[in-house]
Amino acid sequence: MNESIHEKLTRLTDEERAILSGQGLKKDDYTVSERFIVNSKKILNDQEFALRIHTRFIDFPEHGHDYMELMYVYSGRISHVVNEEKVVLEKGDILFINRHAKHSILRAEKDDIGVNFILSEKFLRNLYPRIQNNAVMSDFLKNNFDDAGEAEYLFFRTKDNFPACNLMENLIYAIVNRTEELYAELVTMLFSYLAYYRDTLVNALRLPSADARLKREILHYVDRKYAAASLFQLAAKLGYAPAYLSRRIRELFGKTFRTLLRERRMTAAEEMLRKTDLSVEEIIRSVGYENQTHFYREFCNIYGTTPYRYKRGLKK
Repeated sequence: MNESIHEKLTRLTDEERAILSGQGLKKDDYTVSERFIVNSKKILNDQEFALRIHTRFIDFPEHGHDYMELMYVYSGRISHVVNEEKVVLEKGDILFINRHAKHSILRAEKDDIGVNFILSEKFLRNLYPRIQNNAVMSDFLKNNFDDAGEAEYLFFRTKDNFPACNLMENLIYAIVNRTEELYAELVTMLFSYLAYYRDTLVNALRLPSADARLKREILHYVDRKYAAASLFQLAAKLGYAPAYLSRRIRELFGKTFRTLLRERRMTAAEEMLRKTDLSVEEIIRSVGYENQTHFYREFCNIYGTTPYRYKRGLKK
């Protein structure tokens, strides 16, 4: 590895200096919610793909992500705990963790350098057509994209696999030097290598859960009943008290039932504007809005224009 990049990967960060001086981990640097879900906007800073060195000298508590994370161990070893199972990565190993999984990371010391690659959903969705026939990675990505997907990780023992390790170091080099035109090519190659050298996949775990089933039931209801949906109706259907279900929806989706419903209604309205000859007034009624002013305001907030102008723009 280039000496200057090696120095960037191994030097102490301000956060690590604070930890060594006795301060704890500042969760507000990572999350915007009460739950410890690492927020991609805080990490990516409007980028689609970035890297971040894993924080050393402290046990990193159980957390989730709103993005898919890839960790590569540059030196030493990093120990994760997923579903009470210890997963030990050594130099050269690779771990994928999807956005539905939660894990903790045991304390890493000075020479234990883990490189976290943060891949935005937009980046991965643009990449997906290139790898949709990849037997190893395509299902993993589809499960990651699915709002009701299940927790999953893939552990590749690539420490003795020169092509994979060489490619990871090229990827680090590209990101540090901001050669963005290479990102998609290198990640596509990485996915292809991991499929070709599939014997390096030493552990893969998908965790079916009651949470995943509940998410699917909620999304199924909202997707089909959005025009007349209500929290009380859904709670009665699932056998929960409305207050309890409201809290669970916040926990599972990071948003309220009202927000889920609004997003689905807006998606339906936009689709009708594109695919049908219905008037705007008919569409407003079809998606369940009685207050046209309220609909216009929410549509403009999402699409940046009125539904009339949006529809006219489609005809140009």
